[in-house]
Parts: sequence; structure tokens; C-alpha cells
Amino acid sequence: MSSLPDIQARPDSSYPAPSFRPDIEGLRAIAVLLVIGAHFAIPGMSAGFIGVDIFFVISGYLITSILVHEQESTGKIALARFYANRLRRLFPALATMLVVSSALACKLLPEAQNLAHSEAAAMATLWVSNIYFAFADVDYFASETSSNAFLHTWSLGVEEQFYLVWPLLILVAARLAKGANLRGQVRLFTGVAIVSLAASLMASYTYPVLGFYMMPTRAWQFAAGALVWMLSRQQASRPPQTTLLSWSGAALLFAALVVIKPDTAYPGLLALLPTLGASALLLAGTGQTTQTGPRTALPGAFLALPPMQAIGRISYAWYLWHWPILIIGEYLLPIKGDIRNTVLAIGVSLLAAILTHHLVENPVRYGRSARIQNKWQIALALFAMVILNSQLLRWNTHTEKLLASTKNDVYAKAAADIPVIYQHNCDDWYQSAELKPCVYGKNDAPKTAVLLGDSIGAQWFPTLTEMHDPEQWKIIVLTKSSCPMVDEPFFYQRIGREYTECSEWRHKAVEWMQSQKVDRLFVGSAASNGFTDKQWTDGTRRFLKSLAPATKAIYLIEANPRLGFHGPSCLSKYQPQAIDEHACQGTSNDTAYAHVATLLKAVTDEPALKTFWIGTSNFVCPGGRCQAIQGKVVVFRDSQHLTGSFAASAAPYFLQQVQQYERSSQ
Repeated sequence: MSSLPDIQARPDSSYPAPSFRPDIEGLRAIAVLLVIGAHFAIPGMSAGFIGVDIFFVISGYLITSILVHEQESTGKIALARFYANRLRRLFPALATMLVVSSALACKLLPEAQNLAHSEAAAMATLWVSNIYFAFADVDYFASETSSNAFLHTWSLGVEEQFYLVWPLLILVAARLAKGANLRGQVRLFTGVAIVSLAASLMASYTYPVLGFYMMPTRAWQFAAGALVWMLSRQQASRPPQTTLLSWSGAALLFAALVVIKPDTAYPGLLALLPTLGASALLLAGTGQTTQTGPRTALPGAFLALPPMQAIGRISYAWYLWHWPILIIGEYLLPIKGDIRNTVLAIGVSLLAAILTHHLVENPVRYGRSARIQNKWQIALALFAMVILNSQLLRWNTHTEKLLASTKNDVYAKAAADIPVIYQHNCDDWYQSAELKPCVYGKNDAPKTAVLLGDSIGAQWFPTLTEMHDPEQWKIIVLTKSSCPMVDEPFFYQRIGREYTECSEWRHKAVEWMQSQKVDRLFVGSAASNGFTDKQWTDGTRRFLKSLAPATKAIYLIEANPRLGFHGPSCLSKYQPQAIDEHACQGTSNDTAYAHVATLLKAVTDEPALKTFWIGTSNFVCPGGRCQAIQGKVVVFRDSQHLTGSFAASAAPYFLQQVQQYERSSQ
């Protein structure tokens, strides 16, 4: 989400800014409330991230009105003044949040988590965190960006990049159009909207992460706001039009909340709903009078209510604070789903926003600093950005050194204790659908075992190498991270689209298997991919049926329960010699895994499938208790994947089950 700079509330005297619009202030409030509702998992608000779209449209509307007014009245745009005002408006509150949140994260969060937090914070000081997050998930086992305390700064990067280029484009359009400024501006805004929207739609179905985070694929929403302003300046809406526009805008926003789901590729065509909704409400506002005049449409009257105005004024600061308080707070106590803790966290973020607004934002924006020459304002802001960036990078370096210290070395190694197959490029994740069989052992070994699965299945590779004599067995690994071994299409939340590479790869794996002579086929994958019971059962049955002719026996590996938190990070809080098995443990109450395991086990009852069940739950979580460490062996390398060392210790457990099945089938 992005909280739009409060341009219109108290415009700088040097700007020919438009008159105050209470409806815009109220629309800001709607946007920030939507985003907070989505982030705090308020029921019915899962699509609240559309607040981003609303803010981008408002930003395009107001910034364009300021710049075009200045260009038309003076023949130029004072770029130094514009950039100085933007930096003075945005940076102080951002810097305050970064400093305080970084200090809290450094004090309260495990060191392993602070590597990613410090990197993102450093990027945020330079307004490029959106680019950082767009390319952050290149490593499957890297920390997911969704838990980064500074993820929310991506939208500030998008807006600042927009501010950097938009005045230049307006100047170019004015010069090219010569006397016909209006026509040139409309062409510019329309052209930007068309090209950017086309790029956004293409990205949403190919690489949605880029479409979501990058400024060029969001520029069409800014341009939409600009076009609304160009339309509104020609002729204000009459009361009947105002009413229709107001209710249409409100209906479009409501429709977006209902229609857009967590598995929607976004931004795509559905992003038009909030964008057009915000545009309609902005256009409707031009036909309404300000504070003292009558309002003919209920949406406009609601937006002008005092509480909405108050929230709109602090929307930028509230946006800045709500996310790090949620992320850091959830490490201390459960927030999402807990009403009392949710109210507490939202209340703390609101208080922080109010204090920041009154003690930092307004004093810097309207105080003595506003009277300093523009070039010095820019120089001071850039100096502060560099200093803060350097200190955050220093935090990152300090964290790396701590993780390499004697205390944390064992846990850092555990977090990196992954099967050797990943060093051999056996797994392309979502980067391609290429099948890359990795062969271990002698090529002329008389027997062959194949391990087929996602990262949860592939984690058992050390088990197979321990339980199979390398003189007798050749082990072949086929792995695709996050690709369920279920014959069903799969929407992958992390990449924001259907995981088509998974389906293609799975089909290639089956074709490859059908050309092999396999003695033991081990199949495993996670059980938390959102399939229905029928999809799990039928999709697994179809997949196993296609594999059965290629092997003597299929061993379906139970998806182990999840720990629920990052094991090595939890253990790093203790001295190695002081840890016992009661440290960092939880109850094995993962109902999704247990339920799906029962369904998958039912598949093994079909003799034609030649499938046998390999249980793992009792080995990983004895007695229903999941522990980050058992004895001196770290069990989990994150919240769900097992360390290679622990997986290797499971060889006797696996071998016992395999031999039992083989004896019973003779």
C-alpha cells in the first residue's frame, strides 16, 4: 500500500495547488483502512490491498494538477522546488519509522531474520525497495518477503520514482505540443496509460511479481488520475452526474473487495475495478462543493465526515507504522485471528502515527526547514538518506558477523543444511519447466531408486543415500520446489499466478519415468497447497496411476508436520550447552497435514497403484510434539523443512517400512 503525500491539506504557498477537497482526504482514509484490514486479516478484507490502487490514482490526480497548473502559468516547472517539497514531505516520517523499527527488530527478533530486514530497510532509504522485493525471491529457501518488516515501503519507492519522471514528461509534452498544451498533455497521459496497462497485463500472466512491484507497470494508475483531472477541469459534474459517479465509484470498490481473491493474479484486468472506482469518486468530487456546501451524494458526504478527515490526515504515518508493528508484534504474541491483540496492535500503530504526524511530519514540512533554499533542502535530504543507508548496511554486516559467531554457528549451519542436490542445480523452481534428472551412484548399479517430489519430498534425499548400498543402488532425483505431486493445476501464491511450470514439469517427469526401469520410486510433497479433498484424492490417484507401470513399487512419503516457527532462529536465543529438548517445541496440530495424510493413505489401498505409505509424523514429532532439536541434532532448518542431518538419521526408520512392504508383497 502507498499512503499518498498529503499535498492538498496545507499546500505550499509556492505551488498553485487546487483548493482543498474533503472527499479526497476521506478517500485516503478508505484506502489506508482497507490495507490495514487486509494486513491484519480482518474478515472480508482479504482484497484490502486495493488501497494501493486508490492511492496511486489520487497521487496521479493531485500531482498532475499541481505540475500542469505551474507549467501553464509560468511556462516551466521549478523542479528543484518540487523535489525538495516531496523529500521534505516523505522522508522525515519514513526515516523515523525505519530507525525505530530497525532498533526494535534488532532487539527483539532473531539475528537470522534481521539479515533480510536490514537489507530491505537500507533499500527503503534510497526509495528502491520495490526493486529489491521484485527480485528478492530468486532463492526458494530465502526468507519470504511476506514476513519482512519493511515490505510496505515498496509502494513508497513506486511513488518516488513516479515523482522523479512525471514532471519531466509533462515538460516534454508541453514542448512537443507547443501551443496546444491541453492536447499534448492528454496524449501523454493516454499514451502512458495504454503502454503501462498493456505491460501490467502481460506481466500479471507471466511474471506477476514484477507487475506488482515495478513503477512502469503501475504508471497507468497514476495516469488514470491525471486523465481524471484533465477531464474535471473542462467541466464540473452536475448534481445528477455526481450522484451517479459517486455510487458507481463506491460500487466498483465494493465489487473489487468481493471479486478479487488471494489467488487472483494481480494486478491484472481486475485492477481496473479499484482504479476506475477511485477515478469515479474523484470525478464526482469536482461537482460537489467543499466543507460548507451541500452534498447530493451519500458517498461524498461519508468521505467528508470528521473521523474520515482525521484518518486521511494521518494516513501516510499510519501506513508507515502498521506493518512493522504487525510483523515484529507477531513474533512476541499472536495477532492475526486474536481480536484483543489485533485491536492492541492497531491501536499502537495508530498512536505512533499520530505522534509522528504531529512531532515529525508537520514540523519539518511547515517549519523552518521549509524556508531553506531548495537546493540545500535536497542536499540535506540526500545526505540524511546516505547516512541512514550506511548505518542500516552496517546493521546488516553486524548481523552477518553475529551469525558466524561461535554461539550461532551451529544454528546458522543447520539453517543451511539442505540436500546436496540443490548445489547441483537439480531444481529450477519456477524459473523453467526443464526436467533435470540428477544421478547419484554407479551408472551400472543393478538397482535403481528414484526420488520424485517438491522440496518436502526432496528433503529425504539424505535418507535414501543412507539406506541404499551405493554398490547396489543408483539414486535418481527429480525435484521441483513447491510443485505438488498431484495431477491438478496449482495457483502458487508466492509468484502470484498459476504454477504452469509445475504442470509441464510433472508431465515430463511421468514421460521420463515411463521409459525407465525403476525398482523403488519414492514420491513426496507438501500437503498445504489449498486443494480440496476431492482434488487431493483424485489428483494423487491419477498421478500414481500414470507412474505405476514404470516401477515395481511406489512409496508415498507422508508430508511431515510443520514446526510453525523458524527452528534455528528460535534456538539461536539459547546457548548451545543450555538447550534441552523442551526448548523451541510445539504441538503437532497441523490439521491440514493430518487430514490430507489420511486421504492420501486411502490411495494406497488400491493394489493396481502398487503404492505403499511411508509414515514420517511419529519420527519427526514423537508423541505429537514437534521440537526444533532432538538430542544434539537440529530437526528443522526453517519452519517446515528438515535438516539434512536429521533426515539422514531416518534411514533405519524408512528401511524398516520398505522391507516390511516388500516382504508382504512377495
